[in-house]
Amino acid sequence: MAKDKKQTKAQAKADELDQLTSTESFIDKYKNPLIIGVGALVVIVLGIIGYQKFISEPHELESREAYWPAYYEFEQDSTALAITGSEDFDGMEYVADEYSGTSGGNIANYTMALAAMKEAQYQDALDYFDECDFDDIIVGSMVLGLKGDCYVELDDFSAAAEMFEDAAEREVNEFTSPMYLLKAGLTYEALDQNNDALTAYEKIKNDWSKSDEALDIDKYIARVKN
Repeated sequence: MAKDKKQTKAQAKADELDQLTSTESFIDKYKNPLIIGVGALVVIVLGIIGYQKFISEPHELESREAYWPAYYEFEQDSTALAITGSEDFDGMEYVADEYSGTSGGNIANYTMALAAMKEAQYQDALDYFDECDFDDIIVGSMVLGLKGDCYVELDDFSAAAEMFEDAAEREVNEFTSPMYLLKAGLTYEALDQNNDALTAYEKIKNDWSKSDEALDIDKYIARVKN
């Protein structure tokens, strides 16, 4: 009976981790900031880098124009067409390669990473995310968090925990910080590092008491203290 109870508890933790890192559920839940809202990142990047830089770097301007047709197809769930392109427009694969290091190239790599995750190609997704460099607070943190999800799927929990911690601390805010602290805590539990899990959970309780993640955080705290 004790053994069965222990197995049930372990399965519950595994199910929680799987639910929190599930690519499909995560992308569905946060579709606006992940996909639809990413088009506005060009405006953000423009403001950060400055108008003069773009005047002197036509390649950057070209990258903004190049990714839009493929991005539109991606929004319409025409993923294969968005990646490969057609006779009428260049696909994300071409834009990512041709405009590496530009805002258009970043967005192309980002959307290709999301597409790879949906196809369970997690190492490919990591490679694409590695080519992203966003200054935006939310999306930049999400790139780190999504890399953590990829590492979970690849059973590399140590790397996943590191990514979740980095995502939580990159730009401390009420949306991404508690979300990724919870993921970090569950990943530490998967590693049997209950002290580290407790630290993550207590940070949610103390620093983000009004967040959704804090609603039942006492359950997690009690679990790792036992």
